[in-house]
Amino acid sequence: MRKMNNKSAASILKTTLVALLMVPTILAIPTSEPAVASPMINVSSGALTAPPPPEPSIHSLANTRELGHIYQAVGAVIPGGGLSAIVNTKTMTYTAMKTLSVDYRLERWTGTAWVTFKTNSNNATNTNLLNAASDWTVMPGYYYRVTSIHTAYDGSTTETSKHVSGTVLF
Repeated sequence: MRKMNNKSAASILKTTLVALLMVPTILAIPTSEPAVASPMINVSSGALTAPPPPEPSIHSLANTRELGHIYQAVGAVIPGGGLSAIVNTKTMTYTAMKTLSVDYRLERWTGTAWVTFKTNSNNATNTNLLNAASDWTVMPGYYYRVTSIHTAYDGSTTETSKHVSGTVLF
């Protein structure tokens, strides 16, 4: 059996090492599949689930009165310190309505779907502005968002608008 010299063995070892290090890079080539929630949990963030996939934000902010009565319909979830989630909604119309109402829910991401965590509603009469708020205790490690349905009734016609807020990790 012939003896290998050290330079030849070192060269083969380096080539093998480079080839082995390239395998994860080759396997990580992105595909053209649609975006879905990552199966990996970000331990440093404290999240117990993967983040939800990005969704287009649904909100209503009319530019002209021709689109209806509702001028603005929004909702948001804001960390209130500790495990407190403050939910704020706002419904604004061009003119005073006979009735303004909002039904809103705080939703929690399970890792695969949004589920209702808490709900509330509020209404006002003979006004063009309705602000509604709730302060709820949430579970840590989950993503939350607010979905709200805003309704304006002028005495003869009803208009509704839906809003979905961005997500917040608690």
